[in-house]
Amino acid sequence: MLQLLGCLLRGAQDLLRALGESIKSHVEFPFTTLELGLTYAPMLWHSVRWRLVYSVAVSMVVLVTVLLQVNGSLAPGDALAGTPPRGVAVDARHEPWYRLSLLRQTIRFAEPAQAAADAPAIEASAGVLVDIDSGEVLWELNPHQARPPASTVKTLTALVALENFPAGMAVTASAGALTQAGDETRMGLHAGDRMTVAQLLSGMLMVSGNDAATVLAGATVGVERFVGAMNAQLAALGLHDSHVTSPVGLDDRHMFMSAYDLAVIATADVTNFPLFRTIVETKNETIPATTDHRAFVLSNVNQLLELYPAAVGIKPGWTGGAGACEVGMAVRDGHRLISVVLDGHLVYTQTRRLLDWGFVHEGLPSLLATPVTAASH
Repeated sequence: MLQLLGCLLRGAQDLLRALGESIKSHVEFPFTTLELGLTYAPMLWHSVRWRLVYSVAVSMVVLVTVLLQVNGSLAPGDALAGTPPRGVAVDARHEPWYRLSLLRQTIRFAEPAQAAADAPAIEASAGVLVDIDSGEVLWELNPHQARPPASTVKTLTALVALENFPAGMAVTASAGALTQAGDETRMGLHAGDRMTVAQLLSGMLMVSGNDAATVLAGATVGVERFVGAMNAQLAALGLHDSHVTSPVGLDDRHMFMSAYDLAVIATADVTNFPLFRTIVETKNETIPATTDHRAFVLSNVNQLLELYPAAVGIKPGWTGGAGACEVGMAVRDGHRLISVVLDGHLVYTQTRRLLDWGFVHEGLPSLLATPVTAASH
């Protein structure tokens, strides 16, 4: 459309310019008024018509420009349509569209040239274990393979929310954000509930509430703009194996994340936001009733907190397409390890074994009754 408008504008300008030059070239000759009228009347009529076209074209250009400034250079639907090229964060260039700030931080983990000789056999499709203080990968299994993330994507949802919204900011749940299916995990919000960002984060991270995640995104800037910022945040962290289409994590062929990327996101969360660390290591929380909402009793669904004494988080997930997933974290004697297991068998057991092996690998004694060895299962 812009090309058509440009052609109209150029045509109008050329005709007016030609008309002016022609009249100028004839003013030295003794034409009578009648002769001038007969000569230039058709051109004047064309000029008037082109002036009208010119005016309409200019008006349309102004209108289109305003709309693009308001909505960004892509409509929200376009940004999520189709399968994006692997390695490209398709929303990274649309800052005027979502207008959310990004955490710009370089987080890189040095990957080993070969696996450790005593590395445990972890039953999963993909995974990684990193020491976030040394910046080293201790163990990996298809770390850059793009896979469905299930609710582990909420670590990224939390990162965008914490980077942009004050913890005490009030958010009202709308009926449109509470349309989850019966088999989805929920915090239990009702339409009209007025919650703080911190309370919604607790509901999202502790009980994996899809309602809390949707309200957190939809009631602040809108889900599509929020998801655009999530993808831009991936780019800001230098990640290339992931693309998301929702703040929730339900199966979608256009949504994928890698174990390595999830480890980087989790590292950004725990190193920048104390509130995130507090929430993911909390086993139980009660949100008292107020005039804005009823009481909520939250129990953390992350069983790793019960199964491994050093565990301090972070987030499990499960869908039919993703299988069982777990982003885990444990801290011992100043060593902070983050693990990611995607599509794992007995995922909490696998994560506990992986984290414990990591501490033993770094010289600490095992916390398990039967220490993990390369041959143990």
